[in-house]
Amino acid sequence: MGSSQLFSSKAALPLLPPGLARGQRGLSRVVVGTDFSLRSEFALARALRLPLGHGSVFCVLHVAPDLDGQAGPGGSLGGERCLRKAVASVCRRLRNRVDVDVQEALQHGDPVEAASTLSLALGAELVVLGRPHVTYPVRELAEDSMARRMVRRLGASVLVVVPHPVRAYGRPLVAVDFSRESRRALELTLRLCPAPAPVDVLHVADTGEEEAALRRAQAPAEQWLRLRQEREYQARVALGRFLAPYRETGRELEVRVRCGEPAEGILAEASERGSDLLALAMSAMEARTPLTEQVLARAGCDVLVSRHLSPAS
Repeated sequence: MGSSQLFSSKAALPLLPPGLARGQRGLSRVVVGTDFSLRSEFALARALRLPLGHGSVFCVLHVAPDLDGQAGPGGSLGGERCLRKAVASVCRRLRNRVDVDVQEALQHGDPVEAASTLSLALGAELVVLGRPHVTYPVRELAEDSMARRMVRRLGASVLVVVPHPVRAYGRPLVAVDFSRESRRALELTLRLCPAPAPVDVLHVADTGEEEAALRRAQAPAEQWLRLRQEREYQARVALGRFLAPYRETGRELEVRVRCGEPAEGILAEASERGSDLLALAMSAMEARTPLTEQVLARAGCDVLVSRHLSPAS
């Protein structure tokens, strides 16, 4: 792993228990990765706009060789000096939040391994990192893509931030499949986007196999229409039940249903709705999912990948 340093102004705080009640509270532990690039600046600015709970920990992480920055007449600028400048800026931004413990972590080695170890040690709820704008034509994420590796490796939820004006999230979209993981993704989104921000909740009914069968049978258009109507109705009923506990809290939740290929449906809905945050879940047992990586590669907005490891993990 390499050497590491961790600087803190306060002692570690006990972890908060998970559950629906936490949907009304701010985040307790956030890690922000930085390499001092422009995209890292956007990630740090976004993290500072997130709702932080009382007594929360805000940790800025940099993983690099002993010397980084650019060489010039004055010589090389050490990564530690860059990190301390970044942390000083965070402290200025949070000067009215004396209850927030701002930490800095300088480590050496592989960035993904370092972030994984640190997030586990801190019990981080969220790791925030930046990525470049989506370019067209869209390509698959490279195997060595930092965002891809972070999402695969980390046990904590990951917020991948694209460069854009940083303001409070106004139109988040949560893709759910009625699993426990997608319920946690919704709850985390509700915490990141406090009321009165409306939240769109989408379920894409995967009709690929059924439509392929209709195509092979050269079925008339009426059967295609009937299939989609039935699947959409079933999805709306299931989504209504899924959201019932959250509606009781008074949150504004908009039901969205589509049919077709899930990744395409999620990206199309986010584009049509002008979503500024797209949230989806990742199973604790899966190291990779094609759907998650397709969305990461092609989404034009911030992407929240909610992931929670079991205590045994």
